[in-house]
Amino acid sequence: MKKMKTMRRIELLCLWVLGDLPQFPSDFGKRIFMKYHGMLWYPLSVRQKAKKPATIVDIALKAGVSLGTVSRVLNNRQDVDGELRRKVNEAARALRYVKTGRGRRVSRETRPIITFVLSNREFLHPMHARMLQGAEQFCEELGYFLVFKRLDYAPETPAAELKLPLLLREHAIADCLILAGTNYPNLIDATVRAGVPYVLYRNNLIGAAPHDGVDQVRSDDCDGAMQAVRYLVRLGHKQICFIGDISQPWFHNRYQAYMAAMAEAGLRPMAQTVGLSSDSFRNGFTSTQALMRQGLRPTAIFAASDHVALGVWEQLRRGGLRVPEDCSLVGLDDIPDSRVTNPPLTTVHNPFLELGRELARMAIEKAKAPCEPLPEVVLPTELVMRGTTWPCLEASAAG
Repeated sequence: MKKMKTMRRIELLCLWVLGDLPQFPSDFGKRIFMKYHGMLWYPLSVRQKAKKPATIVDIALKAGVSLGTVSRVLNNRQDVDGELRRKVNEAARALRYVKTGRGRRVSRETRPIITFVLSNREFLHPMHARMLQGAEQFCEELGYFLVFKRLDYAPETPAAELKLPLLLREHAIADCLILAGTNYPNLIDATVRAGVPYVLYRNNLIGAAPHDGVDQVRSDDCDGAMQAVRYLVRLGHKQICFIGDISQPWFHNRYQAYMAAMAEAGLRPMAQTVGLSSDSFRNGFTSTQALMRQGLRPTAIFAASDHVALGVWEQLRRGGLRVPEDCSLVGLDDIPDSRVTNPPLTTVHNPFLELGRELARMAIEKAKAPCEPLPEVVLPTELVMRGTTWPCLEASAAG
């Protein structure tokens, strides 16, 4: 008997959901009928209120596009790809979306969003902090939102398992991602799978880019490395040593430029390319120590970065060697610390602020036309001659 009553309640519940309950002249009659069968009756007006109206977030999720794209379609903007417009309109119809006056007044529904993703790097890293500053400046000038998000992930994680959808939900879905920091192909694959437009800071990608030559910005640090070595050659140096961990692709590229410049000058290379520490300063320090223990005495050192150069300098100082009198020293990147040493460090200026601005410009263009590939942008680097380089005294004496 009890089982039959339970089955009857389930049957009535199904009828209630489908709207097929027996007809009664009033809600009171329905309420008495349901009470008899051990159920509660809620008037139709109450049931209708329980269902919330669709929002542009719902439309974005259903259509698989960004909030900014939905906003532009609903506001009849013309700078939207035709296929994306169709997806948004279909989703809006399916969800029975009704645009409200209040929604039109919310600025987040009418202003696009760019998300700056800093991958596998510390937030206070000076190079990437400058890039973020440049991107924020450019977006502010054009009235775009810029959202910052850190993301740590492993290169071996399959693209399908990267939590990219969670990243997008946290920031209400971005119009375009700026992929900065240190990245791997699996994040790019995950971004493409999710249908999210992106632009890439190319210098720090470990591995091959799926679509190399498009949708990316980089600095020409190889040319900067060539400038640095050629300058040391012009100063009369022949024993020029490279120090840097070439397991990191950006240092490997700079090393290749060093080798090309040495071959161009007909000089024999000297290098410490095996990383002795994961910290750049410490690696420069211990690598120089290893060279000195081998009895090697370069007259000039080209360090793969300014952080490496500062470590080299500290070891030279402890070894009783003066910079630049006993050994000239050149770094690369032009970080703020390179300007406050005594003497200031000769280095190669890497335009991180301009890289950030260019990434933001490209991201905005990409958000307007997600299906349109944008050609790669390469920004030049420039040698900055300061106080840690000097003509080779051995060459002067021989002359």
